[in-house]
Amino acid sequence: MKDKESITITEKIVASENFMHKKQILRKYTEEIFKIDKAFFNLMDDIIVNEDQKGEIVEAMKEETKKLTTYNRNLLDHIDKRVNKIVQGLDEQVDEIKSQRMTITYENTPSA
Repeated sequence: MKDKESITITEKIVASENFMHKKQILRKYTEEIFKIDKAFFNLMDDIIVNEDQKGEIVEAMKEETKKLTTYNRNLLDHIDKRVNKIVQGLDEQVDEIKSQRMTITYENTPSA
């Protein structure tokens, strides 16, 4: 009489790969945005401050420029943190896909 038995295992079918290098690719874009922002705000500063402009409108523009600079820097910092989390999540998801659950069914023949 033959008995059927099964065993279920999880086996990694493809080697793990680290995707953390993708962070640098994405970070390059936020750094470029930062450079463009900085150039723009420096230009604004040169026009407003270095030309010795005075008045309420000029003061309001200087204040608004400072606020926008801070906001944009905070936004870019937040994007960099999100990129780290997203790439780590991608890394984990891809790693999970590389494992496969398998059930092996075999016949157990008793010895005579």
